[in-house]
Amino acid sequence: MPVAAHIDPDSHIVLFRCSGEVGIHEARRAFDHMITDPALDAGTRAMWDLRGAAIEEKPRAIPDIVDMLQHRHPERVRGGRFAILLDEQNGQDVATRAAVTSDSLHVRFFSSYANAARWLDGDDA
Repeated sequence: MPVAAHIDPDSHIVLFRCSGEVGIHEARRAFDHMITDPALDAGTRAMWDLRGAAIEEKPRAIPDIVDMLQHRHPERVRGGRFAILLDEQNGQDVATRAAVTSDSLHVRFFSSYANAARWLDGDDA
């Protein structure tokens, strides 16, 4: 499965792990399935790990994912934090073009799982 989603029982962070060939339709399906789960609180915290994904044009795919986070299920993501993990090679270029911070949604890019998890837990450094 290109996108596997689960809730970490300790941190309550939703982890979307992408591997192999991943298309935006697979990402949307996983996001829709997880974000509409009644057990999940609104304003969720989630991490999209794209480091193992073979997305042919990753810099173009990232804005599609950010757009999905902003516009699909806005009532469920309002106040949420979303970390997107990228490998070092793509991270800097993508982060400067697609970063989002608004009153309703916060998206940041990381190459380190530990840094992403700290930010999701509220460390804004």
